[in-house]
Amino acid sequence: MEPIYGKQNNSHARHFALVIGVSGALLASAWLSPSIMATVAPPPPLPPVPTATSTPIPRPTSPPVTGSFIELHVQFSQAWPWGEVHWQELWTIVQWQDGKGAWRNVEGWHGTLDSVVVEEESGVIGYKTWWVAEDDLGTGPFRWQVYRSPVGRLLAASEPFDLPRCARETTSVEVTLGP
Repeated sequence: MEPIYGKQNNSHARHFALVIGVSGALLASAWLSPSIMATVAPPPPLPPVPTATSTPIPRPTSPPVTGSFIELHVQFSQAWPWGEVHWQELWTIVQWQDGKGAWRNVEGWHGTLDSVVVEEESGVIGYKTWWVAEDDLGTGPFRWQVYRSPVGRLLAASEPFDLPRCARETTSVEVTLGP
């Protein structure tokens, strides 16, 4: 029979050898890794990721050049009550006349004035512009109305007019507002 301390010494020796061997292998792999990595080819690139195939729909930043415009010129009288009725509150509507003579609002052609300009010779003029599609060119009759507000009283109505006959043409319509 072997002495107990002999088994322990032998067991410690094997354990010590195992620790030294594993440590050496780790050190050797760490030391060899850069040189091994330098000789190993890089992995092939990944295949491209498919992208969405839908095409965005372009949104025009301005109306197509194949249409035309109608423009309202609102002449304010010198006695206009600016303190009571502001130009931003006025409401404009374009109407068309049906075959029976009734005036009907054109859907989408209503709103406040776009701008007001003070001119030395003419005084104060308000402007409203709408784009006219090519399919609608030359049609009529239409008229423009100006109201105190979207639900206010009628202040002025233009004479009947037809839409422009040609592309890139502007039909100007004038009305005068009194006090």
